[in-house]
Amino acid sequence: MKLLSSLTFLLAIIMFTNVRCKKNDDEKMLSKTELLTSGSWKLTAVVADEDANGSYEKDEFARFSDCYKDNYYTFQSNGVLELNEGPTKCSPADSQTETATWQLTQNETYLKINTDEWKLEELTISTLKWKESYSGGRSSLVTFTKR
Repeated sequence: MKLLSSLTFLLAIIMFTNVRCKKNDDEKMLSKTELLTSGSWKLTAVVADEDANGSYEKDEFARFSDCYKDNYYTFQSNGVLELNEGPTKCSPADSQTETATWQLTQNETYLKINTDEWKLEELTISTLKWKESYSGGRSSLVTFTKR
């Protein structure tokens, strides 16, 4: 009986490991465009490096109004980005949705939305991060999470 329990436990570990490897393999097989267009994204963090020392010490997201925190963004495969205001609009007169254009540039290391362009720091099936650079070496790291 002890041997059967040990074998069951070992089999469970092997199956879990194979599932984790399969997920990572699937994610590696997706192009950056497929990762971006595989669902909608919600802004979840914005941190700033205001003294240009390479450390993000200021939480800018905490200062955002709730009406911005519930927005979500959908990158469509045709190069259109749809911004949805979510359930809480900042002004009742605001449109529920707006559109922009997007594209990956510089060997898919930058994301361009309309005329603004940011360096991609991370893009996975569940996380999108880009870096916004400013004068004097200051920067912000912007994080979106898949909805």
